Amino acid sequence: MPYDSFLVAKIVREIETPVYLTGIYDVSGHSILLSLQKRDLLIDVGNWPHFRFTRMVVEKDRNPSAFVSFTRSKLKGGILSRVIQIDFDRFVKFEFEVKNLIGEIERFEMYHEAMGSFGNIVLVKDGKILISFRNVSSVKRIVTAGRDYLIPSDSRMEPLNVNEELFINSKGRLDQVLVSNVKGFSKKTALELCRIANLSFDTPVESLKVDEIKRIILGIKEMVNALDDNHVYLSIESGLPKDVCAYKPYGEFEKFQSPSEAIERLFSFQREESPLLKKDRLLKTVRSLLDKNDEILKKINEELKMIESAYEFKKYGELIIYNMYSLPKKADCVKVFDWETGKEILINLDPKKDLSENAQHFFSIYNRLKGKVNGIEERKRLIEKRIENLEQIKYEIENANDKVELDEIERELSLFNYIKTRKNKVLQESKPLEYEREGFKIIVGKNNIQNDRITRQASPDDMWFHVREAPGAHVILSTGKRTPSEDVVNFAASLAAGHSKYRNEAWVDVDYTYVRYVKKPKGAKPGFVIYKNFKTVRVKPAV
Repeated sequence: MPYDSFLVAKIVREIETPVYLTGIYDVSGHSILLSLQKRDLLIDVGNWPHFRFTRMVVEKDRNPSAFVSFTRSKLKGGILSRVIQIDFDRFVKFEFEVKNLIGEIERFEMYHEAMGSFGNIVLVKDGKILISFRNVSSVKRIVTAGRDYLIPSDSRMEPLNVNEELFINSKGRLDQVLVSNVKGFSKKTALELCRIANLSFDTPVESLKVDEIKRIILGIKEMVNALDDNHVYLSIESGLPKDVCAYKPYGEFEKFQSPSEAIERLFSFQREESPLLKKDRLLKTVRSLLDKNDEILKKINEELKMIESAYEFKKYGELIIYNMYSLPKKADCVKVFDWETGKEILINLDPKKDLSENAQHFFSIYNRLKGKVNGIEERKRLIEKRIENLEQIKYEIENANDKVELDEIERELSLFNYIKTRKNKVLQESKPLEYEREGFKIIVGKNNIQNDRITRQASPDDMWFHVREAPGAHVILSTGKRTPSEDVVNFAASLAAGHSKYRNEAWVDVDYTYVRYVKKPKGAKPGFVIYKNFKTVRVKPAV
């Protein structure tokens, strides 16, 4: 988002002064809130340092940070008398007047700084820093309590002073020349101006023609003239909110009377996350997990292959014991006859050990490798089961149609401990697929959260279907205490096959039983059940 000097100028203009300061509160680890009578001003120094009016509800009785606690003690009962943008930059000064205990007016200044992606809030009195949100100690600048407060100098030219000479005397890319030489320009501001002037951002300034330079200068003037009104613009790309601009952006946009309202709208959208973006994010997560587990399975198989050589060590030990009296007591290696292959083989030995000790060493390796087999094979089964589960979730994501379904799948991933999500998030319930056959209703779960729900809500006399020994949807045939025909049963089974791992196979085995015989073990993950008294039918998958 181009939080440039143009946008800062309009946000500053939105703040009406003088106004009483009624409170100061922490919002997060990177933002505070100034309560100004009926409006709240949020000041942020996070990844996108900015300030705006907000309707955010803040918990006001929490333990304040050291910065907020100190600032409250100094500004309590004060008046915000003026807000000034400094030198058309992203430095803003908030001037406060506070009556002390003997009725004298004390004046404080709070500075909000935005330099690149770095932000800070600094409380100053009489030119001295009282406290800063972040202490800074670098070669260029020191910001700590007790120091003089100094604003970094900016030798760039004012936007309205830009003329042909800048481009004639400069070298390099157009966007970089603009950012380096014109006050108020961020990288995104320069990119937007290039789009407005119908020029590529990486155009060498040396190659600019006279009419192209004129278009750039005209574009800058239009940006400056846009400061005369309070409107801001929310740019739209592919139907989605993209950026907030103080000037008319290139392409599609939505116009707002209030800068803060536009920023709130953009943040609200970003918090909500579109279904398309969420689907893409979840797919990337699951694919990454699949790649990781495929790699683990590959290593396990390599380890098992190595363990297969365990018998060789056992045979070395047996051959040494068998030929003990015909071999030297100690040696680097020995040749012995292998009765299995009918050939002579060479066995490397530890010369520091005698034959008996070397034989025992080989038996020890054999026993150690054999002891690992059971644990490794169990781990292999768990990883294979996890991969099957992830493949099923991947299929669920690919076939999800709305945000509610994606929310459920995200919760499913969280319950499997694949990802972390916000606790106590209220989720809507998505609707499963529904079919009808000969007057019988058939319900198909689209994810494991739905699978649990439709099975839990089914009647004991309803029929439950699931592909045999593989991940897949739970299918409920609602009987209403009636007996369905063979065709209805086969159709329900084909739906279970079609919404399973084996959906692309020609024929699939599906188990079915009454819901009364389906149980979910306590603490089991979503979609996991055990069942008994079932029958199996082979059907063609259907969707």
